[in-house]
Amino acid sequence: MCRFLLCTAAALYFSVLAATAADRYGDWLLEEPRSSVLTLSFKQSVPLGKKIVTSELGFICDQKDKSIGVILIPFDGAFENRQNVIPVLIQKNNDQYDPSDLLQHWKNRTDYIFLDAKDDVDELASYLKAKEADSVKSVHFFFPNDVDAAPQISTHVVVNISGFSDGFRVFETGCAQSQ
Repeated sequence: MCRFLLCTAAALYFSVLAATAADRYGDWLLEEPRSSVLTLSFKQSVPLGKKIVTSELGFICDQKDKSIGVILIPFDGAFENRQNVIPVLIQKNNDQYDPSDLLQHWKNRTDYIFLDAKDDVDELASYLKAKEADSVKSVHFFFPNDVDAAPQISTHVVVNISGFSDGFRVFETGCAQSQ
């Protein structure tokens, strides 16, 4: 799964492969960037200085073995951490902790972080679906930078979850189909 996730992450990160199928669910895009790979992703672009930077949260399915992973690509230059495992706090409010918030440990690959353990992926998907059902519009992902990566202590990515549940249902169905 890890090698698959790394290869697919590169495809998502560079966005060079044309999708053969694409459907929108709110701000979520369901694509098939290559044969036997299905993705459900949310991308956010913002101006930073004189350029536009993009972050992305993507669920990735290898239809050959039915495995699902998650990748989070922060804004360019916003994340610097050399630890192998990164704690990620997912909150419904930007500035207020809630007991229902989710804390997970993601793996680090320098330019992005990812989940590939089935239980963790399922927990994240359930969390996003539950928050959407509670009429929450977006969730906040916080994860630390290295201590010496001044000036910012942590990276913050906001993900709009409107449409996620419908998109994920179609994503799971597509993932379960044989290729």
